[in-house]
Amino acid sequence: MSSLARRMTSGTILILAIGFVAGPGSPAVIAQRPNADVIDLAKAIEAGKKVDVAAIARKFPDLEEVMQSYKPSTKGGIGFGKLKGPGDGYEMKIINLGKRQLPAAVLRKEKNELIKMAYVSIAIAQIAHHHPPRAKGLKGWKQYNEDLIKSSQEFIQAVKAEDAARLKRAATNMNSSCNNCHSEYRD
Repeated sequence: MSSLARRMTSGTILILAIGFVAGPGSPAVIAQRPNADVIDLAKAIEAGKKVDVAAIARKFPDLEEVMQSYKPSTKGGIGFGKLKGPGDGYEMKIINLGKRQLPAAVLRKEKNELIKMAYVSIAIAQIAHHHPPRAKGLKGWKQYNEDLIKSSQEFIQAVKAEDAARLKRAATNMNSSCNNCHSEYRD
């Protein structure tokens, strides 16, 4: 075996070992999660572009991988805002927005990031549509995805109108869509 071949083999083994030892929360594994695809799909939806969502869904046969986008950036999620860290997850942001009305100044400051978050939710719902459960009814699955898309669109309109009361209602509806689906379909 040549020196180059030995080094390449050793390097490959080292990379695989690091990935195995590091586990699912390691930066190497986190980088493989579908956040970039979800964000790209969200941008395309916002721009009104046609995208082959089924092709994106096929890249991630485990829907749980896609759902990780809602988690904090430290757990492989997209993360809300420019300062990334614990507590920046979209899921928690949506829950909190449904509990308390966002002050007008904060709504204006976070406007672009809030809109991005809602389009990400639409993208995730569209991907989820292509991952129906095998053993349970399809009707509810489709309805929950449609509910998340509708409430996310209402969320976007509320943010654009800078209407904190409507935003709070839309966030509550987004969270309800997720919770209703999880209670019926999550293992």
